[in-house]
Amino acid sequence: MRELLDSHDLLLVTLDTLRYDVARDCAAAGRTPNLVRALPGGRWERRHTPASFTYAAHHAFFAGFL
Repeated sequence: MRELLDSHDLLLVTLDTLRYDVARDCAAAGRTPNLVRALPGGRWERRHTPASFTYAAHHAFFAGFL
């Protein structure tokens, strides 16, 4: 990771309460064009969290990247 971060900028965004199915449908309908441009391949990728509350979910997310 250190080699990648020395040559690239990294933006890590968390979107609380974002449902995958709603985000996917809005993107497919063209309702979120600015956000879709930032997504890999212009599509949402399904992800799962180890918890249903913010601290544990974000802790696991950030620990995986940092």
